[in-house]
Amino acid sequence: MVMLLFMYFSLGLKSSDKGYDRIDGFKNGMAKVYKGNTVGFINQNGEQIIACRYHFISDFVNNLAKVMIDKKYGFINTKDEIIIPIKYDYIGPFINRLAQVKLKDQYGVINIFGEEITPIKYDEIGAFNRNGEAKVRIKRFEGKINCSGEEVIPVYKTTEME
Repeated sequence: MVMLLFMYFSLGLKSSDKGYDRIDGFKNGMAKVYKGNTVGFINQNGEQIIACRYHFISDFVNNLAKVMIDKKYGFINTKDEIIIPIKYDYIGPFINRLAQVKLKDQYGVINIFGEEITPIKYDEIGAFNRNGEAKVRIKRFEGKINCSGEEVIPVYKTTEME
């Protein structure tokens, strides 16, 4: 609260000046601003740098922030450029530059550039182990993928006769 008061007086900025309902404290030269049910960012001069068009924005880590619009997730950079399309139902944390994604009840893996390194076809993907492999499942059949998205142990499909 003290930080917000300091910001208001030192910058001459009030949340009502820009139509914001709330302004958070500054982190790395930026502050989240809220307008209705949307959120964006301003810089220390009070200039909007990320438009209030997202329903959720995480803090920036390595110049990327997870965003949500209408329950779909993606990532933007500090210039408000979409780096990973805002189309996923879920995006997990990036670990070793890879993250699980969910789209229409199916899972896959993307890299930090938004490239899908596995098809989004699995019912489940486990965590990658020390060997860089993760268990995957389709229905009741399991296999393993590596960090390149290749099935090192294929998930075998069955026919109706089995």
